Amino acid sequence: MKFKHLKNNALNTRSSASGVGLTLVKMCIIFCCAMPLRGQYLQLKPQRDVAITSGLALHSGINLLIEHNHWGGSARTWEVPVLDGLAQYRLQPKTAKISDGLAMGTALAAGAITWALPANQRREYIAVGLQNVWITANLTQTVKVLAARNRPYTQSAGFVSDSRDDHYSFFSGHSSITASVATTALMMALNQSNMPAWGKATAYTAGGLALTTAALRIAAGKHYPSDVVTGILVGVGVSVLNTQLHRAR
Repeated sequence: MKFKHLKNNALNTRSSASGVGLTLVKMCIIFCCAMPLRGQYLQLKPQRDVAITSGLALHSGINLLIEHNHWGGSARTWEVPVLDGLAQYRLQPKTAKISDGLAMGTALAAGAITWALPANQRREYIAVGLQNVWITANLTQTVKVLAARNRPYTQSAGFVSDSRDDHYSFFSGHSSITASVATTALMMALNQSNMPAWGKATAYTAGGLALTTAALRIAAGKHYPSDVVTGILVGVGVSVLNTQLHRAR
């Protein structure tokens, strides 16, 4: 791979205040949900889940240090042969906003499944789902900052850096997190014998929205196809492994 280092200091001037706020919100949610619960399919155990939560909190703190100190170095780019030939090198703001909306739709669809579950499985689903998202988000942020791969649209002629965007491309957070959310929903919906038809349909809807979100991130010029494919694989992998870890024996 050939690396191209960008000589634009604005790429490394983004404030970490929003990241700190989001991390604190996620920590509060996880600590509230991480409690001993039992269910037919998922089961939380106090010691294990406290350890997972503590590890996630520590990882989030490390992420803040990595981002604040720019340990990933200068932004750079590379392309994966063939796959990244589909990249779009011009920013499409409207498409990017649509992808944001579909990502939110994925979360809402996955959340709606809660009401289709048996009452004794709802809080387990929420807690494990939040863990899956937090793990995925932590991994995504760590790799993004260390890889420091710039987004495709930064390669377009006349590009002017905007400090509101971190410009980190690898791998796609929208793709990884929506894949995590949708995978958790599908695993839960398809493993409940008494899941109503509308619950399964909603889970499939979440999966479709997640895939559409990933495709639009490429069309918007925000990510290379390799960013999106990697994000989907990470999101699915994390959710499968962590959900299986909580499966009632």
